[in-house]
Amino acid sequence: MHKIIQIRCVSIFVLLLTLLVCGVDAQTKQYLVFDPSYRPEQNVWMKYTDNSNALYHHIAEFAEKDFQARDKKVIGLKSLEDWKTYLNGLKTILKSGVGEFKKTPLNARITGIIKRESFRVEKVVYESFPGFYVSGCLFIPLKGKKPFPTILFPTGHSQIAFRRESYQHLILNLVNKGFVVFSYDPIGQGERIQYLDSLSNESVLKGTINEHSYSGGQCLLSGNSISDYFLWDGVRALDYLCSRPEVDATRIGMTGISGGGTQTAILSSIDNRIYAAAPECFISSYKRLFESIGPQDAEQNPYHGLKLGIEHADFLCLRAPKPTMIVSTTQDFFSIQGARETFIEAKKGFDILGKSDNLSMVEADGSHGSVKDNRENLYRFFQKHLNLPGNEKDEQVNYFTEAELKVTPTGQVSSAYHSKTVFDLNKEVAIQLIKKRIVSTPQLLIENRELLLSKIQKLSGYDSTRTFQSVVFTGKIEKSDYKIEKYFIESKDFNYAIPYVLIKPYTDEKRPLLLYLSSEGKGDLLSKEDEIKSYINKGYSILVPDLIGIGELKNTYFKGDSYMNGYSYNLLFAANLVGQSFAGIQASDLDVLFKSIKTRNDIELKNITTIVKDELCSSYLHFAVYHNNIVRTILVNPLISFEDITQTKYYQTRYLWTAVPGAIEYYDLAVLESMLNSSKLTIVNPVNAKGEVVNQQLIEEKLSFLTDANKLNINQKRLEIKLIKAIDVPDLIKANL
Repeated sequence: MHKIIQIRCVSIFVLLLTLLVCGVDAQTKQYLVFDPSYRPEQNVWMKYTDNSNALYHHIAEFAEKDFQARDKKVIGLKSLEDWKTYLNGLKTILKSGVGEFKKTPLNARITGIIKRESFRVEKVVYESFPGFYVSGCLFIPLKGKKPFPTILFPTGHSQIAFRRESYQHLILNLVNKGFVVFSYDPIGQGERIQYLDSLSNESVLKGTINEHSYSGGQCLLSGNSISDYFLWDGVRALDYLCSRPEVDATRIGMTGISGGGTQTAILSSIDNRIYAAAPECFISSYKRLFESIGPQDAEQNPYHGLKLGIEHADFLCLRAPKPTMIVSTTQDFFSIQGARETFIEAKKGFDILGKSDNLSMVEADGSHGSVKDNRENLYRFFQKHLNLPGNEKDEQVNYFTEAELKVTPTGQVSSAYHSKTVFDLNKEVAIQLIKKRIVSTPQLLIENRELLLSKIQKLSGYDSTRTFQSVVFTGKIEKSDYKIEKYFIESKDFNYAIPYVLIKPYTDEKRPLLLYLSSEGKGDLLSKEDEIKSYINKGYSILVPDLIGIGELKNTYFKGDSYMNGYSYNLLFAANLVGQSFAGIQASDLDVLFKSIKTRNDIELKNITTIVKDELCSSYLHFAVYHNNIVRTILVNPLISFEDITQTKYYQTRYLWTAVPGAIEYYDLAVLESMLNSSKLTIVNPVNAKGEVVNQQLIEEKLSFLTDANKLNINQKRLEIKLIKAIDVPDLIKANL
């Protein structure tokens, strides 16, 4: 009896758990385009079972085209002159970000000294930008012939940076072998936390990767990558080393593991002062990266890198003929196959430049990180090429505690020296870009409209050339006053299908169309029957789609290592690498959607009204400025400006999701709003980058371009901007229809 009761209890528990997990889905399943309710046990449309990864696959298709274009270019390099021209062009691209920076006084200071029997440690702080502090430790041998060969050692993603014992192990072995070693805290790590909780002295964002990517996303809006700031820290570290009498500036090497390998690969490709370089546990290829774990956090992704033709092999070829060694492990999550292929390709570059022996590769059996065999290969490499023969064995060392290697009085440059952050630096860059805009007034917009439309298309990636192949009807749901028809659109131009529902009365009369766009997907409206009835009673048919990344196409599979508040920054960086934006891709979906509805005879194509909510307003605006058959637009809780993201330290991630990299140099959302061809534009409760409804003063400030354009009567549009209680929004919308 007791056993039966146990079984029943377990059964009830499983049933309750099933209801908890599936209850919400069960209520909405009938509305899903790809999962008709008559076969709830499976997805009927087997071709579209990977919708949760559709956005990643779509971006990867752009990447594959970039890989093919680059391969074609590299295969065509035959002569030494061809290679030199190719590499000079790449170096210009990679240096374009740091090339804008100016060298200012380092103001270096020594904050403390530790003495050991065979070496001393000087704790160093310098300013890579005025007021932007870098903390590090300089390890100097006490014996040997001065000046010493020197190793610049950036670190990987460790909260305590070079203080981590696995990093100390390599540093202390090198200094014991007679090398000066300088290691510094990367941005967001060690004593350089950017988003500091003053009470705990730790990151508010809970992790080094989030520290990089959160501010890295803001940098994209200014048309650059946080990678530039990482590299500049390294450039200034070299400046500091070259100022030290203990350092032989002709014998400088660089190595680092993981994120340190990233910095080693890129910095050593653009700064000729690094004679010997050995990036460890990073080199693979962007091609294999896209095929495996996907693009990683912010500093590993140069702005528009793949679109501009950059690959890992290029970092190595740019170093030719200087000594270079790839250090890899066979079980690394960075594809070892990619590392091997990159070595083969880079070898061709070294061959034609006359120093094939100067490129080498070592592998050790192990996972991501430092392995003894690799360390000993690395010692031999630097001993040979920096001319310091000696003991090549990996030896046990006595580690410092984290406290012993503390550089600043408080343990953080921000609290000790009121250091600026990447946010502060990028904020100023954004302000300067905005001041220099070509289209700075509505009058200039009139004069430069076509030029601006071209720039909007290029930056966002909006594609008006895509076509649809078929519109597939998947079912119908009948309500008392209306019916819900379910469809998806197929195309030969992209590999996912766009789902939507058309809500209409039980007639086939031609009616005005209400396009309803919500960042929550079509389920947002479908759950509000009274609201649907009100729109039907006003004479509309209602089209509600799920654009890619939303609803049935929501990205739930690939998250990556920078996943915050339900959004994947890795996807954001992937899109940027190929010169795309989510706003542009979703705008392209809308373009295909509009092409498909033109084939229907039950819609008045010249009488379309659009309601758009939240961050999807950006995607809609990037589409709508190219179309003149939308007579009325209602934007609900639109972001007030991209600029506000760059000026808000703690912004909501959702608004970055549909912001366009590089946009603020040329335009902002108010410019797009002023360019709409709608006869009436209503903006309801615009929000700032924190998601807060703004006040009238901020509206006047941030939307002045729009209001001034309205006074000039650009596009003969009636403009209304409303600040009302949230509960009154549905009534306001109905009143404006």
